[in-house]
Amino acid sequence: MRADVVVVGAGPAGASAAIRLAREGFEVTLVDRARFPRPKACGEFLSPGATPILEELGVRVAVEAAGALRLERVRIDAHGASVELDFPPDLGAPAWGYSLSRAVLDAILVDAARAAGARVLEETRVDDVRIEADRVRVGAREPDGAPRSIDARLVLGAGGRGCPVARAIGGRRRQGRPRFDLLAHWSAAPAVQTTCALVVRGDRYVAVAPIEGGRWNVNCVVSPAALRAARDPAVLYRQVVAEVAPPGTAPDEAVVASDVTAFHARRATADRALLIGDAALFLDPFTGQGIFLALRSAAMAARVAARALASGRCDRRGLSLYQVARRREFAARVRVSRGLQAILYRPRTARSFVRALTRDPVLARSLAAATGDLVPSERIWSATWSARLIAAALAEIRT
Repeated sequence: MRADVVVVGAGPAGASAAIRLAREGFEVTLVDRARFPRPKACGEFLSPGATPILEELGVRVAVEAAGALRLERVRIDAHGASVELDFPPDLGAPAWGYSLSRAVLDAILVDAARAAGARVLEETRVDDVRIEADRVRVGAREPDGAPRSIDARLVLGAGGRGCPVARAIGGRRRQGRPRFDLLAHWSAAPAVQTTCALVVRGDRYVAVAPIEGGRWNVNCVVSPAALRAARDPAVLYRQVVAEVAPPGTAPDEAVVASDVTAFHARRATADRALLIGDAALFLDPFTGQGIFLALRSAAMAARVAARALASGRCDRRGLSLYQVARRREFAARVRVSRGLQAILYRPRTARSFVRALTRDPVLARSLAAATGDLVPSERIWSATWSARLIAAALAEIRT
């Protein structure tokens, strides 16, 4: 089989890249080991900044028709101090994000890729990626185990943490502090909800958000030590979420444990290869930006890939603009994510921080806008914002 582009992984990053490139007229093959729809452990929140991207992809109507809920604010409870952050309404996107299960969202995007003209190979596992001078050869296994080989001019790695394209281009990844997520969906009485809650206690936190169908996404992030000590992830999960689980509800599925240690690849480009989504960058899910980062990185990669394919320059140098764009776009988000974790896992510091946000609405608005992907994160990673935060925290301490 031949293609201009092979996209490995059909999550939000891979499927949206396939949509964009297929619409440009390129022959695209999208490969995933799963059959869609399929469940996927995730916070299942699309930040307000993702909405314009859904419009570009032509799937916003389908997302709303599938029952996506609108989340207008985030409530943070850090060691007993709490604040509600409303997404600002005047920054070029709706003042809400969507909450939709990945089983539904990913299937919508895969269907859109197929409709755009991409060849979609489901239940096909990629075993080997070989980058040669004039092509990429992708070796895979079909559902019945039969081997399949795909030759392409370019490959996009969107296969998450264990992406075979990332392994093929090499390069060690920088890791953060090890963390694990425990997640399950809960049944609840149907209700219109517009708030997701984030509760931090010690070195762990719980996130609770409603999703379609009268259900809730309830997940907690814990340390490996806590997971080892508990032995049974389900027991630990029930203990951690007991304080904040929706009243009168219970999990309607088994608890899923997944590694959510933050990392980023040292390089996201190589000859005839690009990494997108979680294959290139994974932040601690605390700020809920994972799906936005996947969609945004796919948009940048598709733009650079289209130019490279049109010019015949698919070597690393021809793809280098993607690396530059990524650094410019995401570096501040990484710093903000790390900074928030450094604050919120320290009880006294976290309480002062949250109370300062309550005291100063401008600070709260700026944080909501940045974590909602409505403005560049540089807006809050600045001397001016930090000085204002310190002044508000000192005023809180004096009172």
